[in-house]
Amino acid sequence: MKYVDKNMTILVVGNIEQLLTTVPEVQLGSGTVFCGINDLTPAFLELHKPQIIISPLVTSQYDVMELAVRLDQLDFVGRFRALTAPLPNPEIILGEIKFECPALDFGLLIVPPGQSLYSV
Repeated sequence: MKYVDKNMTILVVGNIEQLLTTVPEVQLGSGTVFCGINDLTPAFLELHKPQIIISPLVTSQYDVMELAVRLDQLDFVGRFRALTAPLPNPEIILGEIKFECPALDFGLLIVPPGQSLYSV
């Protein structure tokens, strides 16, 4: 993934510097909005109407499960993807999120060091 559709509204939750350090080849379009987990409210989502939310798998403020539950409680209907380095068993995380938030469209964006992204 070398670029993101510039017409897509993307919400990046978490530390932008961490994201760009992890995935420097991603070029985010002008429709990209950044926020912290505490900014996520029904009004915020209604205002920005993100089609996809991207966040690191784990941050110092939250982990993917906390964010997934929050998005589920807010009835978010877009896609939610978590950035992560390769994991030994990504199916475990996918299964846990699916169990806790069955309606959420969740996946992982795997970022191998020095390589391109791929999703699971």
